[in-house]
Amino acid sequence: METKIIGICGPSGSGKSTVAAELAEQLNAPVIHLDRNFKEELPEICSPDDGQNYPDWNSPDSIHWDRVLKQIREEKEKGESEWVIVEGMLLFCIEPLYKALDIKIYVSAKIETCLYRRIVRNIGLFGQSPEYIGGYYLKCARHREAEYCLPYADRADYVIDNDISFSDQLKEVSLAFRNNR
Repeated sequence: METKIIGICGPSGSGKSTVAAELAEQLNAPVIHLDRNFKEELPEICSPDDGQNYPDWNSPDSIHWDRVLKQIREEKEKGESEWVIVEGMLLFCIEPLYKALDIKIYVSAKIETCLYRRIVRNIGLFGQSPEYIGGYYLKCARHREAEYCLPYADRADYVIDNDISFSDQLKEVSLAFRNNR
């Protein structure tokens, strides 16, 4: 059995991890998360809004791409699953990683939905204040999304609108995977 690699890309807060988890359950597949592969020392971004430098969590230079590619190779070599899912905002903008994907899914949601989810997530996971989260998004993250994520949406084989719910769309995508083995 040849292992196929499914890539899930989309803006921060669009629901990539949630879609990946649901799809992983449906396909009994492992998930590789780009945000678990950040470099220990992040690059900086000089914000176009205020000219200040900030840690850049949203640049291709912030991820250990070689580590991610190694994880993909290892999962394929194991051959334990027909599918492996890789998810992250920067997934489609780095050619070696993009080329490793057999199926590409782009998850979208309205900006206010994404920002709300980002605020809730970052308060819960990192204890950040809503002011910090919103400020960082406005000063840094939105610029990187516009540069490294949004322009690559057209590289997807499937687009899932996750503004409210993705369940029906994901069932259709999952069925398409199974039918086109």
